Amino acid sequence: MIMRWMCTAVLAGLVVSGAWGQGSGAPNEADSKAAEALLPGATFDVATIKPSDPNAMASSSGAWPNLSKNYPLKNAICSAYGVLISRCLGGPAWLESDRYDIEAKPDDATAEQFLKLSWKQRAAVQHRMVQTLFADRIKLKAHFETREVTIFALVVAKGGLKMHEAQASDGYANGLKRDDGKAYGAGVFSMSNSMGVATVTAQGTSLANLVLNLPGITGHLVEDKTGLTGIYDFTLHYSPVDPPPPDSTEPSIYTALQEQLGLKLESVKGLGKVLVIDSVERPSEN
Repeated sequence: MIMRWMCTAVLAGLVVSGAWGQGSGAPNEADSKAAEALLPGATFDVATIKPSDPNAMASSSGAWPNLSKNYPLKNAICSAYGVLISRCLGGPAWLESDRYDIEAKPDDATAEQFLKLSWKQRAAVQHRMVQTLFADRIKLKAHFETREVTIFALVVAKGGLKMHEAQASDGYANGLKRDDGKAYGAGVFSMSNSMGVATVTAQGTSLANLVLNLPGITGHLVEDKTGLTGIYDFTLHYSPVDPPPPDSTEPSIYTALQEQLGLKLESVKGLGKVLVIDSVERPSEN
C-alpha cells in the first residue's frame, strides 16, 4: 500500500508539485554547474535527524529548516538525488518503514548567497547539501545505473475524452478563490489532499500541468501521448492511497483518470536512470 503525500495549494499560472523532489522539476546539468560555481562546498551549519513522534499523523517535506517531518528516510534520499521513489532501489527495510524529522539550516552567509540563485539553482544546491549531510550522518553511499524501468504513457481512453475545453470568456466567478474572496480566473492548477480524498482542479490550463504532476502521484515517469493541445477545465477525485483501502469511497488514480477525464495510463518499458543505495546506517542521536 503506497501513500502519495501532497500539500494543499493553489497557484495561478503555475504547477503545484507533489512531495519534495519526486523527480519532476529537478535541476538540469547547467543549473547544477552554475550553482556549484556560486556556492562551492556549501553545507549546513546545524542539522538534526531524529525519529518522528509516533503519534504524528501529518507528513511534510520542503526547504530548510524543516527538510522533512514524519517522513521515511528513503523518500528523503530519493528527493535529495531528484529521483522518483520507484527509481530508488536497495537499502534496508527500516529505511522505508521508520519515519524521521530532518531539520537543517546553513550559516547566514550561505543563506544570503542562496537567495541570489534561481529556483532551479536553489534546488541543485539544496540537493547537493542534503546528499553531503546524508553521507556524513547516515554514511550513505549510492550510485546511478541505467536499467529497464516502467514508464506510463498517458493516452485518450477508448470511451473518448470526458474533459471540457475551457471557454475564453469564462471568468470562473464560481471557481477557485483567493483568500480575499476574489476569483483566481483562468490558468490555475490546484492539488489538495484532505480526509482521505485527493483532488486535482484545473481552470483553463493545458494538460501539461497534469502530466508534470502525475509522476509524484503514481511514482512513475509519465509521457503525454494524447496529442491534446487545448486548454481544459476539470476536477479529479481519487484515493491518495494505492490501492485504495476497503473503506475508501474514492477510486485509484488510474480508475479516476479513465472514468472522470477519459484518459488512461498505459504501462510500457524503457531504459531509465535509477539510484541504487549501496549502504546506509541508522541515524545516531544528534
